[in-house]
Amino acid sequence: MDARIVATILHPAVPAATELPSTEKLHQFFEYRDGAIYWKIMRSGMAKAGSQAGCVNGRGYFVVGINLKKYFVHRIIWAMHGNEPVAMLDHINGDTADNRIENLRAATYESNNCNARLSKRNTSGYKGVSWNSAVKKWMGTVQHEHKIYKTPAFDCRHKCAEAVKALRCELHGEFTRHA
Repeated sequence: MDARIVATILHPAVPAATELPSTEKLHQFFEYRDGAIYWKIMRSGMAKAGSQAGCVNGRGYFVVGINLKKYFVHRIIWAMHGNEPVAMLDHINGDTADNRIENLRAATYESNNCNARLSKRNTSGYKGVSWNSAVKKWMGTVQHEHKIYKTPAFDCRHKCAEAVKALRCELHGEFTRHA
């Protein structure tokens, strides 16, 4: 792929991993089953032992409260399986409500963005493909390691999408998501 770098992007600082209660405490509170956690003990009259813990927040993530603090359920599941805390966790299939341990992986800010879905604002139907009205052609862009890579211009959006797909596979590896 004959792509050229056209810009360098600065990303905001990624916060450190959220400090969770100890793994021992998590195992005292919860049982993990099929991508969800269930209370082992009764909590403040609201949550009964055996009931699923947590609820979905406004961004589609399951969260649960422990001692007046909210935690992401996927981070609790990650820790309960003996993994070290990480700054960023990725849902491999892109479904933030799918917290099965096999759907979670440690990621960087950059690699997590590589696995992002097609934006709701997209008008071409293809991730990374947009119309350039100045040249009246389709252009492709892929971001990688704080740089923007551009494909050549195309008359056909489908050909541009093929070029972007090849470039994305080359740059993003296992975190590639095309739609």
